[in-house]
Amino acid sequence: MKKTLRKIAAFSAACVMTLSLTACGEDTATIGKIGGEDIPAGVYLYHATSVYSQTAMKKTEEQESVWDVTVDDKTAEQYIADETLSRVKKLVAIEKKFDELGLSFTEKEKEYYKTSAERAYAQSEDELAESGIGLDSFTRIVENDAKYNAIFDAYYDSESGIEPVKISEINKYMKDNVARANVIEVSLKDVEGNLLKGADKEKAINRAKSYLKKAESEDFGALIYEEYNFLLKEEAEWLGSEYIEAKYNPEEFSEYHFEQIIEKGSNTVPLAVEEEIFAHPADGKPFMVEGSESYYVVKRYNILEREDIIETYKPAVIKILKSEEFKELETKWAEELDIEWNEKAKERYAPKKLKVAE
Repeated sequence: MKKTLRKIAAFSAACVMTLSLTACGEDTATIGKIGGEDIPAGVYLYHATSVYSQTAMKKTEEQESVWDVTVDDKTAEQYIADETLSRVKKLVAIEKKFDELGLSFTEKEKEYYKTSAERAYAQSEDELAESGIGLDSFTRIVENDAKYNAIFDAYYDSESGIEPVKISEINKYMKDNVARANVIEVSLKDVEGNLLKGADKEKAINRAKSYLKKAESEDFGALIYEEYNFLLKEEAEWLGSEYIEAKYNPEEFSEYHFEQIIEKGSNTVPLAVEEEIFAHPADGKPFMVEGSESYYVVKRYNILEREDIIETYKPAVIKILKSEEFKELETKWAEELDIEWNEKAKERYAPKKLKVAE
């Protein structure tokens, strides 16, 4: 009897430890073939559980469960099945295109993605394992993201791409969406955060006006230090402490040290101020922006004169300009792939049978 129990226990353990969710007594290690390639169940389940979770977030208080949700005029069950298959097809399409273009990772890159996957998996191992997702499948998904980016670059790199983005397109985007400026903010509040009134407010406004006039000919860094020292002195008086002047030595700073790079919508400055900065020509001439809580003295410069900034932003700009186009290409490649289902796996991993870690 004891031997029999030991055999049952050993068999059960083997079932639990078998890779890629092979169910004891039936072959469900793969969900079938896509484009002629076997797809591990773990890869499928990663996307299935992800789609399930995203669908569940759409559930309203009036709906009893995720299965009452509709997405794109589909039941939750149908949407999860369709979207999961679409995502897995895209994964395969990316892998095939990566190979078709003759792309590859260096050994160092392979090790990086492997290590990154191991670390990420370890942080959520219980939840992933409970959902049926093993480390090998998770690693493949991490590598697929890297392959997606590699293909994107192969298509749109401004110098070597299959369909290179023109430098003129990048420059136009930068001119329209990224400002290069010197900015001095003169607050209309006291050290306690209260809005200034009367003569005190007038003094602050006049101080801002003096910076505006000086900015026509003086070093902007010196003006920034002048305002900084004003604030230091004001704070020292309020605290009853000693005021120590901050000395400005222009030789200590690089040419562009005091410049700010302001992206539209970045909240670097209040929205109304941002709008006025972008509406002003990038001619290097000082101007004032009046706000309810601060006045700003600004000099906006031509962003295209900073080649280092253009180079830094270039990958992100290309992503912005071409992401939607590339997603359409990815969808097209995926739709060209057929699927040959493993019917047992299709039944076992149907949306309503998913084991989603809560």
